[in-house]
Amino acid sequence: MTRGFTSTLNTYLAGDSLIGALLIDIETGSGTTRWTDNSFDIEFGGNTYQAQGNFLNISERDETAELQIHSVNISISALTTANVTTYATSSQINKSVEIRRVFLDPTTNGLLGNGTTDTGYLLFKGKIAGYSVTNNQNFADIQLQVSSQFINFNRKNGRRTNQQNFQREHPNDHSMEYSHETLSEIKWGIK
Repeated sequence: MTRGFTSTLNTYLAGDSLIGALLIDIETGSGTTRWTDNSFDIEFGGNTYQAQGNFLNISERDETAELQIHSVNISISALTTANVTTYATSSQINKSVEIRRVFLDPTTNGLLGNGTTDTGYLLFKGKIAGYSVTNNQNFADIQLQVSSQFINFNRKNGRRTNQQNFQREHPNDHSMEYSHETLSEIKWGIK
């Protein structure tokens, strides 16, 4: 399937040496975090993508012709406690994530392209579906599972009937305090 690349980019991609970088936007409660896997900061779209050691990698996915639900895992260092308190919380669920690929000119280290349509290509756009924290003796990391907007076609909307889940949306309401005590099925309507 053609991507509609410009002739400049097609020539560059046909060359022997490619310098590419990932740009990641992760929505948080206090704004948007922008990181790159490049060795220096990158300016793109009026934003600065920071080169640092917090973003570790993303999992690769193959594109196929079959209809399937796509997801990627983003690895973030958990050695910094600020990352744990920001990304390893339930408030991060359903926050938006965008992953772009850009290519750099090897002579100027600037972005290849004219800065409008052919500079950054959107690889993946989705929402955080879950997270996990792994602690080992020498390292710790956070895995964010990011899924496309069509993650679960068969899911039934609803809410668990317990106090903790209900208070996520209504923190001062204690009406579900004794919901766990009802063990039999409740019959609604006329018998």
